[in-house]
Amino acid sequence: MQQGKLVEAEPYYREMLEKRRRVLGEENPATLSAINDMAVLLRSQGRLEEAIQFLREAVEKRRRVHGEVHHSR
Repeated sequence: MQQGKLVEAEPYYREMLEKRRRVLGEENPATLSAINDMAVLLRSQGRLEEAIQFLREAVEKRRRVHGEVHHSR
């Protein structure tokens, strides 16, 4: 049952991420959180390779925005 709900939620997560990318920009904190949220959702679905891609993107962009040392790390 849970897996079905996770699959059902995915289009909403993707839509939210794409809107944040478009409206707020790639390096906005809300966009970075949405990228991370997408990774968590995919991980929960067992889609680890896809999740890793989103996590890498989030980490790279957070480093670019905040530098190597930041309070959120």
